[in-house]
Amino acid sequence: MIDPLTAFALAQAAVKGIKQVIALGKDVQSASGDILKFFEAKDAVTAASVDPKKAGVKKSDTSRAMELVMQAHNLREAEKELHQFLIYTGNAQLWDQMLLERNQIVSERKSEELRIKKIKDKKAAGVKQLAEIIFYCVMVIGIGGAVATGTMTFVESTKA
Repeated sequence: MIDPLTAFALAQAAVKGIKQVIALGKDVQSASGDILKFFEAKDAVTAASVDPKKAGVKKSDTSRAMELVMQAHNLREAEKELHQFLIYTGNAQLWDQMLLERNQIVSERKSEELRIKKIKDKKAAGVKQLAEIIFYCVMVIGIGGAVATGTMTFVESTKA
């Protein structure tokens, strides 16, 4: 996982590249690489904000929170600018199509995660049930053995 500071720097560089494309009056195709870099970096920053320890962020809680809030704010503003760029260049439909595709991908990923979780839960329940069965069998055998031993001892003690 890329650290959030590097991801944020990559996002800022992508925004600069997109702005240069706008300034030069080029089309969206010219900015597509920077647009992709922006969204990948944005996703990395978002992932780091969800689990900062996993991303290796070692700061005080307050400074980490402030940094993440500022980065998220800056990325939201950059995303708005990107949206405006697509509208300005007559490519608003690309934004709408991207949002639809992203929502579908997220929905499919969440469905798959839920399916995998259900399978894991079902396996865990099966293992637990098997462990309970084994435990009860061992208990029954142990109690049966104790009763048999007690009966044998009683029978031998009454013969004498």
